Amino acid sequence: MHRISLLLLFLLSNIIFAQNEIGNNLVKDKFLKYFELPRESIFLHTNKTTYIANEEIWLKGYVYDRHNNKPFNQTTTVHVGLYNGYGKKFNDYHFKAGDGYFKGNIAVDSMLASGEYYLRTSTNWMKNFKEDDSFVQKITILNEKPIKKAKPIKDYDIQFLPEGGNFVEDAPGVMGVKVTDANGYGVRIVEGSIFDNKNTQVARFYTSIFGLGKFNFNPRAGIEYVAKIEFDDGNVETTTLQKPSKVGISFNVKNVDDDRFIISLTTNATTKEIIKEKQFYLLVHKDGHANRIPITFPKNKLFVSKVLNKEVLNKGMNILTLFNPDGKPIAERLIFDYADLFDSKLEVRKLTTEGDSLNIQVKLLDNGNVQQNLSVSVLPGNTISYNQKNSIYSALYLKPYVKGFIENPKYYFKDVTPKKENDLDLLLMTQGWSKYNWTDVFKGPPGQFYEFEKGIDLEGTIYNKGVTSEEKLLVSFPDGRSRYLDILDNRFLIQKKFPVKGETLDFTLIVKNGKLAKPNIGLNMKLGVVPNEIAAIWKEKIEFEDENSSKINNVPDLISSDNTISLNEVTVVEDKVQTTVAKNSLIPKYLVNRMTEVTENLEFSLPYVTDIIRSRGYYVLENLQFGSVSRVIIRSIIPSSFMGGNIYPVPIVYLDNARLPNFDILYKMPTSEIESFMIDKSGAREGARGAGGVIRIYTRRLPRDYNGQYGKDENVFKYELKEGFEPVKKFYTPKYTSYLSNEFENFGTIHWVPELKTDENGIATFKILNTLQNNINFYIEGMGSDGSLISSEQYLVID
Repeated sequence: MHRISLLLLFLLSNIIFAQNEIGNNLVKDKFLKYFELPRESIFLHTNKTTYIANEEIWLKGYVYDRHNNKPFNQTTTVHVGLYNGYGKKFNDYHFKAGDGYFKGNIAVDSMLASGEYYLRTSTNWMKNFKEDDSFVQKITILNEKPIKKAKPIKDYDIQFLPEGGNFVEDAPGVMGVKVTDANGYGVRIVEGSIFDNKNTQVARFYTSIFGLGKFNFNPRAGIEYVAKIEFDDGNVETTTLQKPSKVGISFNVKNVDDDRFIISLTTNATTKEIIKEKQFYLLVHKDGHANRIPITFPKNKLFVSKVLNKEVLNKGMNILTLFNPDGKPIAERLIFDYADLFDSKLEVRKLTTEGDSLNIQVKLLDNGNVQQNLSVSVLPGNTISYNQKNSIYSALYLKPYVKGFIENPKYYFKDVTPKKENDLDLLLMTQGWSKYNWTDVFKGPPGQFYEFEKGIDLEGTIYNKGVTSEEKLLVSFPDGRSRYLDILDNRFLIQKKFPVKGETLDFTLIVKNGKLAKPNIGLNMKLGVVPNEIAAIWKEKIEFEDENSSKINNVPDLISSDNTISLNEVTVVEDKVQTTVAKNSLIPKYLVNRMTEVTENLEFSLPYVTDIIRSRGYYVLENLQFGSVSRVIIRSIIPSSFMGGNIYPVPIVYLDNARLPNFDILYKMPTSEIESFMIDKSGAREGARGAGGVIRIYTRRLPRDYNGQYGKDENVFKYELKEGFEPVKKFYTPKYTSYLSNEFENFGTIHWVPELKTDENGIATFKILNTLQNNINFYIEGMGSDGSLISSEQYLVID
């Protein structure tokens, strides 16, 4: 598409822009204006890529300013869509971002069938640009039925892609080869050969594991060339190469050494007669930063080369665009500079074992006094549930500039070797032109039609009759703040808020003379629009092997039917009986005489439920730090003989007869909210699992001074938000049936730390549950306050 012959460039009327706009100054002006608005890129780090129904997808997002190479602090609202294997949206989620980061979780709905799904992350600001800067992450969900995968189809696509985009007769150049299967994945061939019309072999080539290869080629005028490719199954495919252009310039880039590279231009006699010694120039650019390098073919020469110092290159990706004397792009090549790319390296080690926890240290080996903000996924050493094809490097340094599909972008940035550097150069050579279309650049800069969302607006309607603009509406937010709102035609507006899904807003109408009235309220949120479908999806290139298929079939049994439980656990209290207990139908009769009723004196002396539990001889720890997964820990102070002597068991806690999966609900719960409780330290009725005792709590049904006439506040309308931003929750793991099963080793989760910040020495610590695994994997991504990136996989052997 971009391979426009020079003959057309010089003879045809100017299609893209008027004659008086041709020239180098135009290119400079158009280029600078096109990249004037800031551009953001996003990487989404998920704790796994394969999930079981009823698990949580724990995630951390990184928003990057490509122009300044820093965290993008203007972004405060990020949208994530969940799509099925056909690209149809299942649901959307909205997250609050700050300082270039966001975090949260998404529940894996039990209604989702087994299969492949996609998480698409984007912002409102991205809609201003023609280039799609959203980030798409593929995940797999396993439900009761195993995934049915179609067997691979033996159907190949063979493409020949000249370097720089021009295939010119009698102009030696480099020809790229791309061989893919029916799903677009690369295929390694046994051998490929090029034959002329006399059946003489003129070139030979091979492909990498990604189906990419190249060979030097000088196509002769008037000769048709045929490629024969042999595959590992013995199949031989034959295809005819495209015809070369009669006029044009071949463009080649080669690395010389660590400090230099060489660009070479080759043409034929017909083209040379047209261009003579006119000056071309090469634009080396990225995100609005550019260097301009003039190039001229010597008199009577069909070849010109130039050795350049790599100081002209930008860090990471570089786009090299060749312009003719009229300022029109005629060839393009992407190259990547690895120099100074990997900002930090780190190590992970176990410090100590403390009870049922392991203290873990992450240490940057060359931090340069820059604080890193990391996300860490901790999984068993034998996990097969982390198959991340992206890293923060590939998402922010590679993806924004390449328009085609990249099979395994993470490969090029993990344990980099000279071979991997060559593999990336081959990928970029066969990709051709970059994501930026010069037609769009010359048309003009993108319009600023979509703003950075600073929260969202809530449009409200008051359905009460007779409300006037002289009256006011008082809204109270969950954080305790209140605001008076103006009313116009029974409508009101709450601007730029970050309402959290599930929270409640309280509304009171202030009428004439300062009297209060209860309004009837309706709210409409202007949430960001997430596309209903996406096209950028890709299928697996092979089905699961039989060995893994048997593992997957047993996965639903990995999670206990009790649903979820926090890594840290809790306990509650007991006493005697009084009056209201016997009237509570929720309390079983056999427990009535064992219950303790909460009195005003008890509320005064022990203001929180956790105070009661602590007073009854339990170890209670609240508001944990250093990566803890729960806000409340409650354990018996007496080790259990059933559990090995050194294990301090966790009690079973029931709240209104519902067993608590974790104890976070007890954090700062006022004693005044409960009516009665019972603590049985023996836990005899629960058998072995009651080693930590049993606690039963019953919440207060009616106010203490209820006399049959007392009612709720009649002046407050409570509006529960069904939509809004996702709440930020503390990490918790499912309650697994066993930590020693093969299923846990393959698909289980040990820990997730979404925000681990290093100190001035480049060190950060956190705790994880000791699941008795001999080997533990740590998958770490991060971004520093200065925009430096880090991606690392660490494997720890536990003694």
